[in-house]
Amino acid sequence: MAMDQADGSTPNRSPEQLQDLYQQLVELHSDILSSTAALIPEHAAVDNSPSRLNLAHYLALRQRELRPLQENLAQLALSSLGRSEAHVMYTLDSLLWLLSRMLGLEPSVETQIPVTLSEGQELLGRNIAHLFGEAIDQVPHVMVTLPAEAAADPGLVDQLAAAGADCFRINCAHDSQPVWEQMIAAIRSVEQARSRRFRVLMDLGGPKVRTRLPVDQVDQLRLRPRKLPGGKRRRSLTILFSDQRERLLDHRGAGILFAAEQLAQVASADRLEFEDARGRRRHFVVDRRGDRHTVWASCTDKTVLDSNTVFNLCPDQTSPAEPESFGALAFYSPLEPLKVRSGETILLRSASSELSGGEEPSHIGQDHEIGIEPATVIGRLSPGIRVWFDDGKLGGVVETNGSSGALVRIDRAPVAGVKLGTDKGVNCPGVDLGIAAITPKDIVDLDFVVANADLVGMSFVERLADVQRLVDEISRRESSLPIVLKIETGTGVSNLPAILLDVIDSHPIGVMIARGDLAVEVGGERMAELQEELLWLCEAAHVPVVWATQVLETFVKEGRVARPEMTDAATAGRADCVMLNKGPFIVDGVRMLREILRRMQGHQHKKSSRLRPLAWSPW
Repeated sequence: MAMDQADGSTPNRSPEQLQDLYQQLVELHSDILSSTAALIPEHAAVDNSPSRLNLAHYLALRQRELRPLQENLAQLALSSLGRSEAHVMYTLDSLLWLLSRMLGLEPSVETQIPVTLSEGQELLGRNIAHLFGEAIDQVPHVMVTLPAEAAADPGLVDQLAAAGADCFRINCAHDSQPVWEQMIAAIRSVEQARSRRFRVLMDLGGPKVRTRLPVDQVDQLRLRPRKLPGGKRRRSLTILFSDQRERLLDHRGAGILFAAEQLAQVASADRLEFEDARGRRRHFVVDRRGDRHTVWASCTDKTVLDSNTVFNLCPDQTSPAEPESFGALAFYSPLEPLKVRSGETILLRSASSELSGGEEPSHIGQDHEIGIEPATVIGRLSPGIRVWFDDGKLGGVVETNGSSGALVRIDRAPVAGVKLGTDKGVNCPGVDLGIAAITPKDIVDLDFVVANADLVGMSFVERLADVQRLVDEISRRESSLPIVLKIETGTGVSNLPAILLDVIDSHPIGVMIARGDLAVEVGGERMAELQEELLWLCEAAHVPVVWATQVLETFVKEGRVARPEMTDAATAGRADCVMLNKGPFIVDGVRMLREILRRMQGHQHKKSSRLRPLAWSPW
């Protein structure tokens, strides 16, 4: 059937209907241009890049209800506005030109189009390559969070690379600089062996709110390093040595009190050999010294220490000193995790205050109490505020807040309850916790990150001022290291458009959709659509996106395929990089993810179906 008819109509539309559709597009065109000026930051009113202008056009476009217009365009088989993210005005002008031809009119609007369809694709592709390198076979990049054992086992990095990983993430909230150095050395070694560059993303720890169980003096110190994948070896467990009791009480983990003169003899790379309380030969390796009161050591074997344990200091091979023996003055360990059930209450207190430790409750009616840091958060927890613990495994509502702390009534928990231990995340959706996004530790770590990484991750991004501060800190170190903005809160989502508009012309950036904390913050129902909206927003800005958290989690941790996770991994192919977290089956997980992404890339790119030939076969 011919599309054009003698009276200028189409099979489905009269000339009047076509004229009305054309006029709607003209008005939409005008509205977008008039709204754009208000969206561009004042300091960036001139010399805007195509990406900034296109993002402003997209934000103006999506402020409007477009569904009726979309349906009318679809009935004419005209190009959809729903796939215009990377080239908004080009798509709109093309529609106007086509409709004007159908009506026999001269186009009534003229626009300086900031970016065409091909230019939008090229800009995004260039930015992806700048952050993550050139893609192989046009498949999204695969990022892996490195476990601590990668520092001692360079072969693991090589296995991950062989399976398809091309970007490695190091979380600065864990481990220490010596461990990070070993991880990066392993990555660079694999680069040389494979004649290929791999990107390193180092995430700054940021201001995450965490639980804190008190550390107390114990008669026996039991150290239980967790097993590595395969079960034959154990991951390194860190222990603090100090000659100051206060430092050991402030530490989150296990610690040993030594006399000052004995601690002064301990140096990096030394070994402390001993026979533990069960008669088993064990040793600590000294990782590094802090100040004169602090030494960090590690062990990889299950160990029980008591007052009879004698340590034999064995200096490293470069030291002329003779071995010396001495005992510990005291041992310190965190309290055991709390077992919390629905209906019970938890008193949230300052982590630095004295907790009852299971003795007489400090608040009438409480079942448990736990410390929170930073402590300033507690004062912002008004009655009625919802609080989530440990990535949403446990949830409740604040009932009261007073001098003793904030009392939370638990109403979301498995029937069997949840063990809530130290260093678990705390989320308070919608609450301004008044925490700086960049901590003093982040500033210290940034020196190492700028010198060694290819990308820096900024955790819990919420405010433009915080992003600008990180940009300034990087510039102060004479670098332009790209920043990956981790969107983990509802406030971060709300402010991301303004952050992108301000920053994209001054510093290279990417965005990580950190779905774990974000889902806890906004709820699962909203999360389902938010992850899509964030993909669209970033495509409009030509900013690369990392799809992160719980991708193939069951398979990576248990080696078991979960069908919903396979579908989620397929959806992740619309991002530019997909991140897997660590687990015993991570190498197989990378291989599986890579194959899923390869298959889906033949069918879909962003929101566009590619329509490759179908072979009706299960293989």
